[in-house]
Amino acid sequence: MPRKPDNTGETMNAKGIPKEDQNVQDFYSQAANAKAQGDWKQAAKYYEHGLEQRAVELALINSVQEGLSSKYEMQAIYDLVGDKLRDTFNAQVVMISQYDSITKKIYHHYAIERGQHLQIPGWSPIDVSRSRVVQTKKPFMINGQEIIDLSDPSMNISPMTLVPGTEVPKTWLGVPMLVGNEARGIVSLQNLDIENAFSASDIDLLTTLTNSMSQSLENARLFDETQRLLNQMESEMGLARQAQKSILPIGSPRYPGYDIGSLIMPARAVGGDFYDFIPLDDQRLCIVIGDVSDKGLPAALFMAITFSLARVETGRNNDQGKILENINRFLLKMKANMFVTLLYCSLEYKTGNLRYSRAGHLPPIVVNKDGKIIDLPVTNGQALGMFENLSIDQQQFTIPKGGLALFFSDGLYEAFDPFGRAFGLDRVKELLVAHRHESAQTICQNLWLAVQEHSGEILHQDDFTTVIVKRE
Repeated sequence: MPRKPDNTGETMNAKGIPKEDQNVQDFYSQAANAKAQGDWKQAAKYYEHGLEQRAVELALINSVQEGLSSKYEMQAIYDLVGDKLRDTFNAQVVMISQYDSITKKIYHHYAIERGQHLQIPGWSPIDVSRSRVVQTKKPFMINGQEIIDLSDPSMNISPMTLVPGTEVPKTWLGVPMLVGNEARGIVSLQNLDIENAFSASDIDLLTTLTNSMSQSLENARLFDETQRLLNQMESEMGLARQAQKSILPIGSPRYPGYDIGSLIMPARAVGGDFYDFIPLDDQRLCIVIGDVSDKGLPAALFMAITFSLARVETGRNNDQGKILENINRFLLKMKANMFVTLLYCSLEYKTGNLRYSRAGHLPPIVVNKDGKIIDLPVTNGQALGMFENLSIDQQQFTIPKGGLALFFSDGLYEAFDPFGRAFGLDRVKELLVAHRHESAQTICQNLWLAVQEHSGEILHQDDFTTVIVKRE
């Protein structure tokens, strides 16, 4: 990580490392060179300096992530990260720019040069250097006259243009703000005094910080979008149902060796049941299913907030228990006099192993390829939004090859017939065994048809939600 330049005239730092080496990324290769030359003392200094630099970088990353964890407002996120970059890198200019892929324009949410914040109004056409970053989705650094000469006539994109009153940089570095595989913006650093001002370690560190910011901005965008939808739902129930359906998964994930199906049927125009599929990486899938205690619009509002919180916290934390505790803490502050049961799962595709944390929700039902029900251990797990000191049931199991797992809400087994008899879990298990060779989506549909037949002329009393995961 580069240090701010000084004017002491000294050629060595306090550790005896030549100043020209302080910005070099690979201290370990320099240590190896020193060791090969028999200079063990200098090699030890390089090793020590490399470890110190790594510790500083990790502390910075942790500091930024802690700061981002408390930010839900997008401009506050831009300002937090921009200020950190300004204080960290040997750059007189820091800019954070949003990119619109449709109009091919950028909007500068944060811009500072030599300590002076720049107010750059409106959207402007993207320049060729930033265009290179969003096209390749990779960092791009350019120096000196190349900055002025760089062009792309085939794309009809203008060369870099200066904001009036600013200076031409000697070094320009840009990294993409990625959400999934889409470039949503560019973070750029400029050194106005020297060329090749940024090392490989600088680029790695800037990329790490930018990725953290991109995830937080996406979470804030999702949170803002949820709040917007909630305001609309308060005024128009028809729009409420459409909005609720829009935040639920459009389809089920697809992965070789697995068949995943899902079905949700609200008892009213809007409901309190929900489920979600959140890809954790290429090999893991998060499955969430929840059930709010109330029904109708109040439950839908509570559900939408819980849904959004689950996504936000998943982007911030890998600890299932911590994720549920953070959601619980937020719901308690709402004082809504409602609670939500939640089953939060992480499926490892390669092994079929599924870890889950249960907050008042029933555990999955697991069936092996021979049609045998596999019993799962159960401990105390409390619903979210009720208790400050939360008890969570955390377990894991492996979905058998040729078997399946059912995740569901109580609207499946608590449906009553005209004589007051509940559908029951035994009936659910019988149907799973009988239909286990059918597709996951077909099983979900058959469970719903069986519940409707059982209830007869009685209106559907509770929200119905099922998710089936079959492993080949």
